[in-house]
Amino acid sequence: MIINTGMPRSITGHALSGGVIALILSGAYEILKVQKGEISQKEALKNTAVATLEGGIITACGIAAANSLGNTQLPLKSLLEATTLVAIGVVSIYGIQALANPKKES
Repeated sequence: MIINTGMPRSITGHALSGGVIALILSGAYEILKVQKGEISQKEALKNTAVATLEGGIITACGIAAANSLGNTQLPLKSLLEATTLVAIGVVSIYGIQALANPKKES
């Protein structure tokens, strides 16, 4: 155990909570942008959906990494596992951004 993070937390439950929080906050922000005429409703819905997915993934990977660090296995194994989980989160967010905002070639 590297850090006593307490008992393992539910990854699925936290992913859902993170997604809901991201949905609420992003939705409110995007509504304001639509009302100001800065973006269309379609863009706002897309941005909100992307933020919701990202919020869930970031939260799930963070909780999984914390659970790993609090595991009673070898410290190096815990650290490698946590690092891998964070890397999976980063790659997932990068992938979502690449799909949601494809680069237009000139």
